[in-house]
Amino acid sequence: MVVSNKLPWKAILKLHSPMLLLVGAIAVAVVLIDRYADIKMPSSATPYSIAGVALAILLGFRNSAAYDRWWEGRKLWGGIVNASRALGRQVTTYAKTSGDMTADDLKGFQTEILHRQVAWLNALRCQLRGQDPLGELDGLISAEEKASLADQKNVPFALLQINGKALAEAANKGILDERRLESIDRTLSELVALQGGCERIKGTPIPPAYGFFTLGFTRAYCCALPIGLVEHLGIATAVVVVALAFMFSVLGTIGKFLEDPFTTAPNALALTAICRNIEINLRQALGEKDIPPALKPYRVGTVDLLL
Repeated sequence: MVVSNKLPWKAILKLHSPMLLLVGAIAVAVVLIDRYADIKMPSSATPYSIAGVALAILLGFRNSAAYDRWWEGRKLWGGIVNASRALGRQVTTYAKTSGDMTADDLKGFQTEILHRQVAWLNALRCQLRGQDPLGELDGLISAEEKASLADQKNVPFALLQINGKALAEAANKGILDERRLESIDRTLSELVALQGGCERIKGTPIPPAYGFFTLGFTRAYCCALPIGLVEHLGIATAVVVVALAFMFSVLGTIGKFLEDPFTTAPNALALTAICRNIEINLRQALGEKDIPPALKPYRVGTVDLLL
């Protein structure tokens, strides 16, 4: 996720250079033909104005839909932050010793639940990014538990299931009373719903037709635009058309980048940093001293990024 105010202009221009070179070459050719060949170009710019408005509406609709997906993804992860902190508060304040259970046993139970919650965060992040959901669970759950998750199709849900069973067993032993177990169960159910919301965004992309036709219409419009403007702008046609092509091309690319908010692209959500911040909160709730540092932005060219 880009966290600086600077933009990587070199990378942006390189990304759009094929489109700009094509449109620029066509515009120069049209200007030369208009000036030196005995060919009369259409002088009316009205059709291009109407087509430009229609194209702008199409681009605006796609970008609005893409931004809604990005913003909903951020709201879902904001809910994950809140629910995870609530779980940490509940586990560290509701649970109590029972029977022959010692304070160290209680601490071990609380640590097991909250470390598994951190494992759930990392597994969900990796699953949404198309990475191995078991790849970052070492040190958070036992080797036996990790091995048992190898055949699970949905590792994050399996981790929530294990935590739910552990909490139910704790209630049976008197570590949690029924009322407090019910409160924690609501938090787990909220986490399930938030995970489902993320999976819905990931598994339901914007229909490909929007991207295909938007790109096709943008290229056709920009390539045809010099014909309608050369009579009015003359030699300045190439500059104006290239500028307009750059604007339309950037608008189309923005929608493409925002469509999936869970990737590792520069404009995606900083899920790794969010997971690390939650982990710090939960470890501090447990009173641990060996706490990993918060992630800081790293520089790529002239841009600061946060993964």
